[in-house]
Amino acid sequence: MKRFIPLALVAVGLTVWLGLRGESQDRVKAPEGGKPMLKAVVHINFTDGERQKHGLKNVANILKEEKGAEIIVVCHGGGIGLLVKDKSEHCDEVARLIKEGVRFTACENTLRDKSIPKENLLPGVTTVPSGAGEVIRKQQEGYGYFKP
Repeated sequence: MKRFIPLALVAVGLTVWLGLRGESQDRVKAPEGGKPMLKAVVHINFTDGERQKHGLKNVANILKEEKGAEIIVVCHGGGIGLLVKDKSEHCDEVARLIKEGVRFTACENTLRDKSIPKENLLPGVTTVPSGAGEVIRKQQEGYGYFKP
């Protein structure tokens, strides 16, 4: 009986380890036909409209290079203006990228701090409780991090 307990613990530990190892490998497995799908979280927390424009151009270029890429743009702090109807200099480009499958999310903390109602967001934009938290969460889910 004394020999059985250590062997059982080793077996349980090995089973758990193999299960966790397999779970993490599932995230990077290639879909049918080849390489893994590119997943990226793009972090926008700056007000500079020119820099925002270049960030959107980067997103468009990623989509050209990686068909089917999953891209989430998270805006908070100064970057929230990119997603607000009467403040954004790039409404048309955001709308075009949404049509291509890019997801844009606005931080509810920032909206509250800046007294911006959700109704003032561009069509198709969703919200998350914390922009910073969402960026970290997406990285933990296997998304690559990009900040223009």
